[in-house]
Amino acid sequence: MNSLVSIVIPIYNSEAYLDKCIQSALNQSYPHIEIILVDDGSTDTSGKVCDEYASTDSRVKVIHKPNGGLVSSRKAGISAATGEYVLYIDGDDWIELDLVKRYLEQALEHNADVVVSSHKVNLEGRIEILINTLPPGVYDKEALLQNVYPKMLYTGQFSQFGIFSYSWGKLYRRDILLENQLKVQEGITIGEDALCLYPTLLDASIVVILNEPCYHYRQRADSLIKTLRTIEISKMQKLYVDLKEIFESRGVLGMMQTQLQYYMLSLLTINTEGPTLCNEVDLYPFGEIESGSKLAIYGGGTFGQHLHKKINKQGRHQVVAWVDKRHEAYSKLNLSVTGLNSLDSLEYDAVLLALIDQDNSNQALLELTSHGVDAKRIKQISHYENQDIEKLLSEYKLKL
Repeated sequence: MNSLVSIVIPIYNSEAYLDKCIQSALNQSYPHIEIILVDDGSTDTSGKVCDEYASTDSRVKVIHKPNGGLVSSRKAGISAATGEYVLYIDGDDWIELDLVKRYLEQALEHNADVVVSSHKVNLEGRIEILINTLPPGVYDKEALLQNVYPKMLYTGQFSQFGIFSYSWGKLYRRDILLENQLKVQEGITIGEDALCLYPTLLDASIVVILNEPCYHYRQRADSLIKTLRTIEISKMQKLYVDLKEIFESRGVLGMMQTQLQYYMLSLLTINTEGPTLCNEVDLYPFGEIESGSKLAIYGGGTFGQHLHKKINKQGRHQVVAWVDKRHEAYSKLNLSVTGLNSLDSLEYDAVLLALIDQDNSNQALLELTSHGVDAKRIKQISHYENQDIEKLLSEYKLKL
């Protein structure tokens, strides 16, 4: 193998994590790489760190640019890339030393346009492996149409993608990625990965799905604060329109319409705090929750964090406990998550399982009942069953 692989790393104020990220790229077992570091107007020492690496290794190129956001950085990086294939890494993440070799072997063997795999989430030293719902395999165009596209955005369970919507950690043929990346509008701050990834997958002739988690996603306390900000409804509406246009232009809107609706509904549920100026609808995927209820939340992950913030801000219910078996790791992120024992002395009407993965939710149900919690008080995600999805979305002015 001698195909050049371009590793593009957008960077903004990542000085504490940058060495590990860049070194993981430089130390790849596959030698034919170039590394493009895009310093997006960092105000810390990130830009200096980039220049130091470029001065000692000819494979490293640095782009310094005014702060313009992630989309702007990726555009700058891929426009400067010269490799046949491209891999994105975020500046605070890192990759295992044989990622490029493993993924490129699959791309070349099967003439694939995209290689997709699972990834690892690193939370204060604890590692959780997240696997794409669609099974590993080589998918030609017929298989993509039959087995991938119909479940790409929504598998039938709340907020469950067939393929994770992140752009990072996947290997792309550069020419097919470039066209779609450059079409994403700069300034997009929600769905920017989806707006590039999903049209790229639709344009691909062959996609390989692996179950080899070689990418490490770092969950940071400061990034949690950023992601917990409520997203403006107008940005959701913009994402909805853009994705619809992508699917229409490729003749697959009929296949994608229901998926798109559930995809947007999950984003609204997780990223909004309830009724806004344009609607009167609370979005909770747990069925009806009586006003004034005392609630316990199980789950310190992203959904649990948004749910905790939403309920506290709305004031219609009272959160009396926030628990997780991994409470020690979450407490290091300055989250007020405690262990199951905190439920023993409290009064509560329901425990909401803020766990998107069904297996994890079932396991938590067993843990809680074994701890003495009445199963009738435990609410798992109901996926908005028996509800009018189009009506819910129309309340947020999202309508196909």
